Formats: sequence, C-alpha cells, structure tokens
Amino acid sequence: TKNMAHFPIFFLNRKPESALLICFGMGTTYRSLMSWDIDVTAVELVPSVKDAFGYYFDDAEAILKNPKGRVVIDDGRRFLNRTTKIYDVITIDPPPPVEAAGSSLLYSEEFYSVVKKHLKTDGIFQQWFPSGEGKILDAIARSLANSFPYVRAFISLEGWGIHFFASESPIGT
Repeated sequence: TKNMAHFPIFFLNRKPESALLICFGMGTTYRSLMSWDIDVTAVELVPSVKDAFGYYFDDAEAILKNPKGRVVIDDGRRFLNRTTKIYDVITIDPPPPVEAAGSSLLYSEEFYSVVKKHLKTDGIFQQWFPSGEGKILDAIARSLANSFPYVRAFISLEGWGIHFFASESPIGT
C-alpha cells in the first residue's frame, strides 16, 4: 500500500501539493503520502478504522497531529460531492472483495466522473484491483478507459493485483 502513494507521485512531472486518499485502512498509504510533506486528506467510512492506526504504527499519533494532514470520517463519494478542493493525486484502496456493496461503487464510471472533477488536469488517480474474476477486472479496465484518456496498469510488486493509474494528461512522459 506504500506504492499507492509513492508511484502516482513519482509519475507526476512535478512536485505535488496535495493528495486525497479514500479508504484509510491500516493507514500505510496515508503515512506514505504524509512523507512527501504535502497536504493530505484521507476519507474513511468507519470511525474505528482511524482509531486502529496506532495499532499498526508507533508514530501514528504524531502523524495524525501533523497540520498538513487530516482524516475525515465520511463516505468517499459523498465527500467528493461536497468539497470543491482539487488534488494532484487521488488514490483509493477499498477493502476487497471489489464486488462488495461498499467497495464496488468505487470502481464505476459514475464514481470516476466525480473523481475527475477533483483531480488537477495533470493529476493522477490511482486505484488498486487486488484480485478477483477476470470479468470484474475487464469491467474496471473498461470503465477507467471510458472515463480517462490516459490509463496505465502495473502488476503489483508482490503480484497481488493490478495498480491502475488514470489521468486527463499523459502519465509518466
């Protein structure tokens, strides 16, 4: 999950100023985004997930106190519909399985249209497909290709799924 922060930033052709993380999880991606010394907002649906951050990382309290970061308890899609902020990187890490009711909505063309409104023109959207049926992978890839003119896919370092990057501008040129 560190790669969900570092790789999209690496592919930007400039230093980022802000990032949005949807689905806090263990906090690894949030922690990695914070290491770039940029403004980071994380959105998590379940309050107790944020509370467990200290269980995984000894420095969780200090990271949560960093004024450049904030964790919002809300639905990611609802948050995007309410904010006017534009981000350099938006990364999501919904819990598997991707076909679960709460996660599946984050792999749709409708969701991607909301994401694009909050992504800078040269910004990068990162989404991970952990694993699953080939037809689900095909549907996700098709939805991304229908939504963004530029999409790249990479097999994860551990072979655990595929990382998709999508943008309105060429990625990594």
